[in-house]
Amino acid sequence: MPHEHHHHHEHRGLQEVIAIIDATDMSAAAKELALKIFDIIADAEAKAHAVEKNAVHFHEVGAIDSIVDIVAIAVCADSLGVENVIVPELCEGRGTVRCQHGVLPVPVPATANIMQRFGFNVHLLPVQGEFVTPTGAAAAAALMTTDELPQSFKILGIGLGAGKRQYERPSILRALLIEDNAQKKTL
Repeated sequence: MPHEHHHHHEHRGLQEVIAIIDATDMSAAAKELALKIFDIIADAEAKAHAVEKNAVHFHEVGAIDSIVDIVAIAVCADSLGVENVIVPELCEGRGTVRCQHGVLPVPVPATANIMQRFGFNVHLLPVQGEFVTPTGAAAAAALMTTDELPQSFKILGIGLGAGKRQYERPSILRALLIEDNAQKKTL
């Protein structure tokens, strides 16, 4: 059974989203990252719809709560001074998801486009559902500096975030702050 995904959001174009982010009070680095995430999504959506990037109208991602999510990612990364991000793989579910465009296969076209463009290693889970959204894939793409973990490292900190959707397996994102034992460099 496809996952239901009903939201009534405003549809905004890339230029409208850029104007909202430009008007936001945050550091230049955080703005740059937020705009980079939206640009990655716009490219992926343009490819999925076979239109120019400036013709893309964001549906779910154009909603204020989604803009806030992306700005929060950018502000958090900037505030923490994140310089290196390792994304060994993205774990995605299977099946279909219902969204603004109807029932789509998982990964949805925009997510698949981002996965392809940025060369992500993808691990398909034996679980029905969407575990990687276009926003999540774009944020990972904008932040990732490598996909290879050091051979040996110490874990300095752990962060967890849980998705809202109910699946047979928890939808949890875990981030580790690590120190490479060989280089004594925090990643």
